[in-house]
Amino acid sequence: MGAGWVAKRILWLRGDPEAIRELKSRLWLLRSQGVYVTFDPASEWDVAVTPLPGSPESKVFSVVLAKGPTVSDEDPLRALLLALAYPKEGFSTLRIGVDPGQRLCGLAAVADGMIIEARSVTCDEVAERAERLVRAAPAARFSLVLGSGSGWEEVASRLLERGLSFTVADEMGTTNSAVNLLPIRLRDRNARAAVRLALLQVVNH
Repeated sequence: MGAGWVAKRILWLRGDPEAIRELKSRLWLLRSQGVYVTFDPASEWDVAVTPLPGSPESKVFSVVLAKGPTVSDEDPLRALLLALAYPKEGFSTLRIGVDPGQRLCGLAAVADGMIIEARSVTCDEVAERAERLVRAAPAARFSLVLGSGSGWEEVASRLLERGLSFTVADEMGTTNSAVNLLPIRLRDRNARAAVRLALLQVVNH
């Protein structure tokens, strides 16, 4: 993907703090995959994420919203994912990869081939974050792969407590086999490992 390549333009009109946090935490990841987010209604855009009803932004941008397709949801993560899925109403598949560790775990999510999450999180919170992705993503089905590295049993227990089913993948030999499938460069080694685990499902199916 060359610099300047754009697959989709999203107009972001939500100004509430939670929405800004969700967006900022993923901006680099989205830009690396050709998704351009603009805050300027006068610019070109394919779909707009609308403000919350009754918010100051909803009154300011009411005229803009009549000019093109929009998506909306109280949960800002779901609103973002709806925009990413547009013009479809949702994704066909959500594939989650979890790379276990002693203190930090890698967490990644791939929705119809697009990486929508790739980061290190504490192992105490990885199950909660995985559950949030599953609940927020407008996906017809999901699957989760947990790596068999050190500490996987404790992470598995946390996932089961959240009601998340998963398969365990032997990390020996499989991680390197998927290295060339990574569509973007990730400096975080835990995130890289988690993305590879998620992508293994694409390879195996």
